[in-house]
Amino acid sequence: MLTNRLSRRGFLKMLAVSSVTIGAAGLAGCAPAVMPGQQSGAAAPAAAKVSLRKMAWGSPLEKANIENGLSSFMEANPDVEVEYIHTPERYMEVLQTMLAANNAPDVFKIGGNFYPDLAVKGALLDITDQVAGDPILGDPDFFFPLEEKRSTVDGKWYGIGSTFQWRLFYYNVAALAEAGVEPPSTEPGSVWSWDQFLEAGRALTRDSNGRHPGDGDFNVQNVEQWGTFVPEGFYENYVFSNGGAVFNESNQYALDAPEAYEAIQIFADLWLKERVAPHGSVLQETGMNAWQMLATGRVAMIQDGNWALQDISKMEFDFGVGVLPMLKQPATLVGSSWTSIYASTPNVEPSWRLFQYLNLDDYQSHLVRVGLWGVSHKTLLTPEGVETWWDPAVHPDNWLPMETDYKLNYGHVHPNVVGTLRSTPMLTQALSEVWTGARAAEDVLIELTPQLNQVLAEEQAKI
Repeated sequence: MLTNRLSRRGFLKMLAVSSVTIGAAGLAGCAPAVMPGQQSGAAAPAAAKVSLRKMAWGSPLEKANIENGLSSFMEANPDVEVEYIHTPERYMEVLQTMLAANNAPDVFKIGGNFYPDLAVKGALLDITDQVAGDPILGDPDFFFPLEEKRSTVDGKWYGIGSTFQWRLFYYNVAALAEAGVEPPSTEPGSVWSWDQFLEAGRALTRDSNGRHPGDGDFNVQNVEQWGTFVPEGFYENYVFSNGGAVFNESNQYALDAPEAYEAIQIFADLWLKERVAPHGSVLQETGMNAWQMLATGRVAMIQDGNWALQDISKMEFDFGVGVLPMLKQPATLVGSSWTSIYASTPNVEPSWRLFQYLNLDDYQSHLVRVGLWGVSHKTLLTPEGVETWWDPAVHPDNWLPMETDYKLNYGHVHPNVVGTLRSTPMLTQALSEVWTGARAAEDVLIELTPQLNQVLAEEQAKI
């Protein structure tokens, strides 16, 4: 178990003593390989370059970091030229069109529920043997736990998670200080209970007359500062925190269990009953996103992903971070998009080289350093590894326990279930009735769950 109850300095000292040493084979694998046909120390005959295409989405900053990484790859692999197809809008729609035309990029990212469906449909290269035989990616001590669960479909590898993302609190330091609220901790052992979270939310929520939820004349239509904002999709964190799961061990929906629907109702009551959080429509009315609401003090705390650190760290206000509150146990959903190789690429070997590079420390550490990605390699938690991505201008002083303890020991992943591409929109639509208060979560999910599992059975029967 990787835990952290120390300062960053103490943590690095501890790692210096107890970190796992990477074998010589693993270190050798990090260096550019001498490819067949080349002689070390001798000039190789000129050869035509192989042209690859890599496709991904992302912000302008992510795009710049990816392009820098690809330049490094091409310097180390002079026989390969990589064209980067940056597609920030309608990404999966564009990718599906290219797949249908048998013109997909050699290497590309995949998001959401498309990964298992594309795998079983034969669009993604089965890389099980390549992963097992790779001295770095196949090392059982390289990736964090749960990588195999989140990246395999029916026991086979068709891609690897690009990063290890999780959910957390961001808070406005001035807003909490003004209300006399002790900030949430980054230590899972000091996580807020749900009652403590609600108490803080009430103290931080006030209307234009300074009244709080629970006061008889509190005006929810004229709130000056909300205690918290949380996206509707974050309900999954609290299903896990309540001892439930979205899918059971048989990879069927388990949302009709009390642990699941009770947590979802408690979550919805943040805005329906407790009045400490605005509905998402409130943000639309203000014309601001959650980060801007936090920076301006319109919201005291938000729940978001670790990827938000990239932008929040550049906004000129004093912010802090903490782990999510719990119902029964600390919990956060961890996930990622996947990087995969096109099954019909004519360039399997150079595509594998590019794919391997995109999953090495050198590539990942740059995107972790800017605050966009979370670490997914154990090697990046050695003292030397931490130094490659730690940036005090980006990462708050107490960030490390979330990387080393919270997401590892309390993180949960969804299995890759074929059919969720069709079932997820059904679930989203049904839950909208819960978010508006039209129906209770228990009624919706007891009725819906058998229908969702029937959809999974129908889709899996097509394989």
